[in-house]
Amino acid sequence: MKSARQQLDILLSETPAMARTREQSAFDDVAAGQRKIVIVGAGRLGRKLLKGLSATDLKPVAFADNNPRRWGTMLDGLPVLAPQDAADRFSLEAIFVIAIWHPSRAPLIARLLEQFRKLRCRAVPFPVLFWRHPGIFLPYYFWDLPSRLLPRDADLVAAFSLLEDDVSRDTFLALVRLRLHADFDSIGAPSSAEQYFPGLFSLSPTECFVDCGAYTGDTIRSLIAESGNSFRKAIAFEADAAVLPTLQNLIEEVGDRSVLHKAAVGAHTGFVSFSGDGMGGGCITAGSGVDVPCVRLDDALARETPTFIKMDIEGAELDALEGSRSVIQRDRPVLAICGYHAPDHLSRVLSLLKDLAPDSLLFLRAHCADGLDTVCYAIPPERRAGIASGPQGTYPAMRKSGAAAGSTV
Repeated sequence: MKSARQQLDILLSETPAMARTREQSAFDDVAAGQRKIVIVGAGRLGRKLLKGLSATDLKPVAFADNNPRRWGTMLDGLPVLAPQDAADRFSLEAIFVIAIWHPSRAPLIARLLEQFRKLRCRAVPFPVLFWRHPGIFLPYYFWDLPSRLLPRDADLVAAFSLLEDDVSRDTFLALVRLRLHADFDSIGAPSSAEQYFPGLFSLSPTECFVDCGAYTGDTIRSLIAESGNSFRKAIAFEADAAVLPTLQNLIEEVGDRSVLHKAAVGAHTGFVSFSGDGMGGGCITAGSGVDVPCVRLDDALARETPTFIKMDIEGAELDALEGSRSVIQRDRPVLAICGYHAPDHLSRVLSLLKDLAPDSLLFLRAHCADGLDTVCYAIPPERRAGIASGPQGTYPAMRKSGAAAGSTV
């Protein structure tokens, strides 16, 4: 059996020209001349797809959704149908585009493709349609044209070589295959470990946890559960006004051990334009938004001693890491940094972590199915040994004491 590195080399041996031919024809090969579209999934991605299709030669005719409460309703001018009803009406004259992609422990897209193919529908996952109209839909999170990814093969190989264990290397390989071929059948199940607390390092009672993109406090609740409520401090950063009341309630519940900064995190301290949605997708934008404070951690943590920094900040991770360079080098914290919000983040986050913390051990885990919630971990060697050390001495690794509340979006 070929090694993960050998398989990666084979994947990356495709030329951009070959990939361009493949991506341009992938949708039409399945469509076989049909131009009607049934959008599977009447959620945010489905509505985004519908809006974009207005500028193409394709004609959306209906939504199909597995939620019975939506059946028989209208959404943005289209009927929402049960899957069987949609298949009965349109299987011979439309292409069914799977447009459901959200954090889940169970693979969704492969299951939905199988469901609609069993109903004798011609079904494709949404990236295949996005490849046909890249000017409208791409980039989208880590999705981009395969022909744009392949010229970055040297960066991908370099990042792959930084990884510490076979699980990380296999995960990296599966993610590259997914991005190049939209092969949801081969992506496999996500890690069963708790996101941000995957068992790769230990926690101590002296833990000072920095939560960048704290959302409603779900990760802080996981910290409480994973540590048995034994930690020194939790410092939260969040700029989305829609979730701040819930987060504020948690901070008050935790008490004096917690601090809330109502700010985004970036490379510079000042103000940025921010678009919040209250659903975990709030982000710094170049266009419309509201002005919010933005801080670099080197300033905000100047008088703190962080031991664990987590970042899930919708694409601002690279800037935020650059703004944390001094504190990372000074305090040597564990780093848990999301690497799925942009097409080049899988390689660039890993490379920057190695630059900021050269002796740290790098790991990669996908905590949700279909490539979502992929986290890059940088762990100082002394935190990998099964004990946690702090100013008051060393302590046994904390064991999980209960189920974490909430979910990361």
